[in-house]
Amino acid sequence: MIWSKQTPTNLCGHPHTTAPDADHRIPNASPKASLNETPDKWPCPYHAGVSAGVLILCLVLILCRPGPVFGEPHLKIGVPTGFPPFSYQDEGEKEVRGYSVDVMQILCTHLSVTPHYLVGRPEDLLFALTEGDIDLVIGVAPDLTRRRQTHTMEIIIYVKRHVFVYYPDGPGARAGIQPTKTVIVQGQPHLTTGMPDGSQDFIQARSVKEALMMVNAGLAKEFMDYSDDMATYLIGRYGLQNIRQAGVQMGRFPFTLMISNENQILKSGLNQALGQAIKTGQLDQVRDKWLGKSYAAFLWEQFAPVLVGSLSLAAGLVIFFFIWHISLKRKVIQITRELKISEERYRQLIESSPDMVFLIDRAGKIRMANTSAAEWLNIPEKELIGYSMKQLVNPEDAERFTPFIKHLFSDKMATLEIRLRNKTQKEIMVEFLAATLKSTNTPPQLACCFARDLTRRKRMEQELIASERLATIGKMAAGVAHEVNNPIGIILAHTEDLISGELTGSEVEESLNAIRRNAIRAGSITRAILDQASSETAGKTHIDAARTLEACLYFLKPRLKKITVIQDLTLEIHWVWGDENQLQQMFINLLLNAVESMSGEGTLRVSGTTVTDTVSDRHCIKIEDSGKGVPKELRTQIFDPFFTRGKTQGVGLGLFVAQRIAAQHGGTICVHDSRLGGAALTVTLPSTSRKTTKKENHAFTDR
Repeated sequence: MIWSKQTPTNLCGHPHTTAPDADHRIPNASPKASLNETPDKWPCPYHAGVSAGVLILCLVLILCRPGPVFGEPHLKIGVPTGFPPFSYQDEGEKEVRGYSVDVMQILCTHLSVTPHYLVGRPEDLLFALTEGDIDLVIGVAPDLTRRRQTHTMEIIIYVKRHVFVYYPDGPGARAGIQPTKTVIVQGQPHLTTGMPDGSQDFIQARSVKEALMMVNAGLAKEFMDYSDDMATYLIGRYGLQNIRQAGVQMGRFPFTLMISNENQILKSGLNQALGQAIKTGQLDQVRDKWLGKSYAAFLWEQFAPVLVGSLSLAAGLVIFFFIWHISLKRKVIQITRELKISEERYRQLIESSPDMVFLIDRAGKIRMANTSAAEWLNIPEKELIGYSMKQLVNPEDAERFTPFIKHLFSDKMATLEIRLRNKTQKEIMVEFLAATLKSTNTPPQLACCFARDLTRRKRMEQELIASERLATIGKMAAGVAHEVNNPIGIILAHTEDLISGELTGSEVEESLNAIRRNAIRAGSITRAILDQASSETAGKTHIDAARTLEACLYFLKPRLKKITVIQDLTLEIHWVWGDENQLQQMFINLLLNAVESMSGEGTLRVSGTTVTDTVSDRHCIKIEDSGKGVPKELRTQIFDPFFTRGKTQGVGLGLFVAQRIAAQHGGTICVHDSRLGGAALTVTLPSTSRKTTKKENHAFTDR
């Protein structure tokens, strides 16, 4: 081989010779062996003569063919072959190709030098570099010793490692023993880097063809290579049926340039050239040409659908949540506005109510009050908050308010007629209608209480009661007249006898006693009528309800001549606290209603019982008749004012007044069927203990 001498001022940093063609090969480390010969073979004289002829012919061709002018800067570059796609030679060709060659072409262009490629085995190239026969070596993975002896430059690239696996056609063969080794081409740099199995699981073949043959024969489970084009071509050419391409693995590949440590000028120039090639994107173009798309492009290609789908889904979710957020925000604003309007409407409703409205707790303290309450009680709204309702109740009625609160929060609803006192000590008769606020999880803690002024209604009720009292007296007049006329007739007869003077002394005394008895009798009847006609109340006292009912039966005796009266009353048991005149009027109205329902003939039964429970004792006075009864659909209407079922007398106020009197005494009146065939009216009144004076006892006895 002939080398041309160069001046010592070239880019390499020291004189060297130029290899004219790219197919020049580096001699083996032993001077006795060529690249294609084994070390133990020596050339014979015939071969030596032939070699001399070949060398002369090569020299002539070099001198005759066009090429770089002597003296032009150039580099001698060592390139290993058999490593597609990095560096290889096609069969029958002398030109070396691959990623390594194109990279060096770019770098030499930036350095303004001409590359000369010398091919050989990696170990021979490294030996030539250390001996100074070549300027640099590319594409060889150096060991630690070589790294210390030379200057190494690396370009990290990501490459695909194509995997071809053993996959026999027959199911029986697949079910047999499967190979475990991985085969690679001998000398392929960095092919096993990062593989988890370790180097002991790899088999090295001399060529791609040999590696594929081993996999096809079942000697190895898979074959890995940087290029799939050659492997695919060989599989088709040789009909390898037991091989399938399994996939692609990505790996880091350090593309290496090795320079002598003494050649600082070349090292500096290559550093600058590499920077320019990377900056201009030329290295990326070479990588895409020989190695396919970049690692990022490969990842994008592999995961683009998932990534695009995920991003689209994320973008859709973001847009959805953004729209939902805007919609929700608008809805919240709308609902808030509606709540404010609703709150204002209900506030106006409460504030504009003519009735007093309170919000009270279990202790009876006021939590809220409307304007009407403040005006009626003559107390500012702010001062009312925290007031105890018991402070506003008339002291005489205070004992009735505590049971009302207990009943309200136990039964969730309650009513009460009571007197309140405002700030000026003026009394206001009100009716409480209260209900607890609904709560699903906890017991009710607050109650809404409506209080209506009953002053005008009470006055009207008193007038109605007075009118009904007069009507009742009118009904009693016919029967009472008979009872009054009898004693008056007796008195008149005895008076005429006394005036005649024909009576003896004893007869005169008897006549005077008779006159006295009948006068007292007539006076009692008259006094009872006057008591019924009076509109003034004598005040409440302890009253025996049974004795009062007996007196009413006595008053109505003329109306009961054709009626069988059954009394089942026990005196001195049914004590109540009330107004005797009002209770008499109530019982008379109920008795007259029973008499009218029987058309003056039938059976009337009066009875009394006492009911005792944990709340209180109550007396039940029952009045039953054998009349036509009250239909169920009318039982809620018979206590309405002016309700009548075709009566010829009265205006339909009797039962209404009777119910109001019972309510004023803390009692009730209910109607149901009677065992006698007609209706039964039951009056229930609260029980009270007997605390009467001797004067009261005397009055009951006289009656």
